[in-house]
Amino acid sequence: MTAPDGFPLDALDHRSDVERLGVGAFPAATPATGRSGLHSVAYTVPCGPALYSAILDLAARRGVAVVDLVSSVLLLTDPALRVADPGAGESALELRLPPGLDDPAIRRAVATALALADPAGWRLVAEAEVARLEAAVETLEYRNKALANALERVSFQPLDGGLKQVRDAASLFGFVNEWCFDEDRVVRRFRELAPVYHPDTGVVGCRERMAQLIEARNLLIRHVRTAYTSGEWVGRRR
Repeated sequence: MTAPDGFPLDALDHRSDVERLGVGAFPAATPATGRSGLHSVAYTVPCGPALYSAILDLAARRGVAVVDLVSSVLLLTDPALRVADPGAGESALELRLPPGLDDPAIRRAVATALALADPAGWRLVAEAEVARLEAAVETLEYRNKALANALERVSFQPLDGGLKQVRDAASLFGFVNEWCFDEDRVVRRFRELAPVYHPDTGVVGCRERMAQLIEARNLLIRHVRTAYTSGEWVGRRR
């Protein structure tokens, strides 16, 4: 049996312990009679260590065998309501179940048992709902790419040599001239634009644009704090 690192394999030395857990090293595809008296065969199902540990822990907490949990799910739940296949991995569950099952079906039953036992940790979702959500995510990703392309086309191009004129900084922020804003408007507009151009998280992240955006903010704030208190500004306001 393959098990995650640290799993006490010595606890499974005895056949009785193996049968109690519902997992064990049985000859592959050997016909046998299960607990319910139905014809069964041995399966070796590869799975991830997390799934392996979780189902063994659940069986131990409930005082039942893993095979009982899986068999109950196979009998009581509609296949369409079982969770998606968690996928194979380096661990393996060895179970005796009715013939005709495949590894993905058994892994899905295991994951469903965990979902039913611990809904806070595992969410039980119908396959149709999973498909709908995946389609919605795909649509959102497409729209996000389209938005990014559109923003890239309309985004400002950083000026060579940096910003020197207040009118250039005002234009970058979307102000019609250098006399139609105050410091609060500059700060608000910067907070609107920064998430768009931030090099790490922006929709059209660009280090050069972000640097020039900061430069424009500083230039406009200096302009507000000096020119707006001068006679020139007072005259324009009139």
